[in-house]
Amino acid sequence: MPSQSKSKVGPKVGSSPAPALSGAASRPLSEAVPGFDDLSDEDRQDLLELVRGKKRARKPVRVKGKPADARGDLPAGPLAAMVDGLRLQRAFGAVTMEPVNARIADLLEYLASVGLEGPEHLNAALAFVDGMEPQDQAEAMLLVQSYVTHDAALRTMARFGAAEMLPHAQTLANLAVKLMRTFQGQMETRARMRRGGEQIVRHIHVDNRGGQAVIADTVQAGGQGNGKADKQPHAQGACSPPVLGQDPFGHGVSVTSHSGEEPVPTAWWPVAGGAQG
Repeated sequence: MPSQSKSKVGPKVGSSPAPALSGAASRPLSEAVPGFDDLSDEDRQDLLELVRGKKRARKPVRVKGKPADARGDLPAGPLAAMVDGLRLQRAFGAVTMEPVNARIADLLEYLASVGLEGPEHLNAALAFVDGMEPQDQAEAMLLVQSYVTHDAALRTMARFGAAEMLPHAQTLANLAVKLMRTFQGQMETRARMRRGGEQIVRHIHVDNRGGQAVIADTVQAGGQGNGKADKQPHAQGACSPPVLGQDPFGHGVSVTSHSGEEPVPTAWWPVAGGAQG
């Protein structure tokens, strides 16, 4: 009998398999999300890519309340609490819980001072620090400062918008500008920490044709004899080219008084034991 070849039907052009959701018993996205089939093709594709990216991303750090005062390398308690503690260590670039507790205490103190004592506000700060992925504790401390500075700057700008008196508004505006500049400096400091102290030097050459410059033959800086005129000899000759009254290009050189060319006076200071002539 002649062999019959079975052709496989591939997916339609422009379509992609729907990923499964972990919380929906591994059902396809079209079955797990109500109304998925009613979305446009563009919205479906965007939703699929967002779901894939969310599944690849690491789980964010969250706390339900004030974290327990754990000590040591590994948090004590159930396995789930241990995993959460390790995530907090990773978020703050630490290997023990002591620096984690210290940084969380700093954030809680600031949030309480502005009336934000709910766990959702602490989780927002933790999400910022964890999202920046600090490499060590110093960078984590800088990120905590940056979050507080940014929050304070926005709160100051909000008060500036509600200010009714001009002096009060000016004070708030100046404070907001300082806070935002501080935040920018903190971000630049973090970038320098990531570069490892590398500096970029740009050499700029300025071609100033047509001008004149008088450069001394010798320049001394420092030393005990610098600035003591009584031990300097008489001028024995010109130490630099004479200053012209007019450059070759026809541009006049400004003088303090009179006009035209004038001789340069010879410097003279008394020298003890010098030759008398």
